[in-house]
Amino acid sequence: MQGSLASRFEEASTDSYTTFGLVSKWKQETKGKAVGYFPVYFPEELADSMGILPVSLQGASGGVSLDMATAHTQSFVCSISRSVFQMALQGNLEVFDGLIFSNICDVARNLSGITKRNMAKYVDYIHFPVNNSSSHAAAYLRDEYLRIGEGLANVAGTRLDAEKLRASISLHNEKRRLLRRLAALRRERPEIIPYAEWYSVIRASAVMPASEYASALASYLDEASARTSKSMDKIRVAVIGNFCEQIPVMLMKVIEDAGCYVVNDEALIGNRWLQDVRTEGDDPVLSLAEAYIGNREPLTVRFHPEVDKQEHIEAFVKSLRADGVIFCTPKFCEPALYDYMIYKAPLEKRKTPYLHLEYEESSSSFEHVRTMAETFAESILFD
Repeated sequence: MQGSLASRFEEASTDSYTTFGLVSKWKQETKGKAVGYFPVYFPEELADSMGILPVSLQGASGGVSLDMATAHTQSFVCSISRSVFQMALQGNLEVFDGLIFSNICDVARNLSGITKRNMAKYVDYIHFPVNNSSSHAAAYLRDEYLRIGEGLANVAGTRLDAEKLRASISLHNEKRRLLRRLAALRRERPEIIPYAEWYSVIRASAVMPASEYASALASYLDEASARTSKSMDKIRVAVIGNFCEQIPVMLMKVIEDAGCYVVNDEALIGNRWLQDVRTEGDDPVLSLAEAYIGNREPLTVRFHPEVDKQEHIEAFVKSLRADGVIFCTPKFCEPALYDYMIYKAPLEKRKTPYLHLEYEESSSSFEHVRTMAETFAESILFD
């Protein structure tokens, strides 16, 4: 890690695995409340506008035993769901005043129910619309956000206020702009930001207060932009599929060391998913809903049926100037595997090299990955 800012992000990132000490400290200092939400996306502005710290629960990255969670769930449930549930059962999530889940997949949907049965605290569930092309989708989601807002208001002891929500939207717009700048910098100059550092910077956004994070990220971008690391003879790859369960950082380091610059990946994509949300108008809740429905990057199109995925992947890989694609899909993750089956067809048609790897968040042995990644990189470099 280069510099104190990078170390600060690393500390926040590591703290978000199991301890959440920064959340406890923030609550003590501000006398505020905190809610944890299961990825991929949650309208953080709703909570933030009421003085609630929203924290993304990204799993324990192999930091907890899964014994209790395994006793309550099937063997084919993904690691991130089991580790979040394990943390709930063994007390790691007691710092939160509420937990929010959503219908990102069937497992997340059911995780909400079993968590609610096993925890004596506020647990809620967002029903995101599945058909975003419907003319009723935005109005439906607005009502769903208002319902969630009522639950959050009971946690905060206050009410949802339009002006405060607009201010929070403006703050999170700035946070998203900075994250897009970071993604663009890494895309154009991948040699200056190693993946482990990139991941720490992004994961810190899941736990740090938005204003504090935006200020630190702006300074970090200035520092990183001034670096002068020399580009090496590596291929440019897009990593796709890790939008929910987190890839072990060591696995990504193995891919880098095998001769790859990772110019795109989907880790914590929810924090930079939306484009700017409108702040004008009489209904900021509707603005949030409209932004989710139609104004976001469509790479992870789990809820975006009107996007032609095959056309999209071709254009996206071309825009990245990627030499190849690495599909990193979590074991038992149906949405990621569905995307893989759709995406690989146009890549084969255009003879774009791709590699498919599976992982779990607790994976620790990567020699097979090293061999596959080295062969993949060399096949492109020496073609």
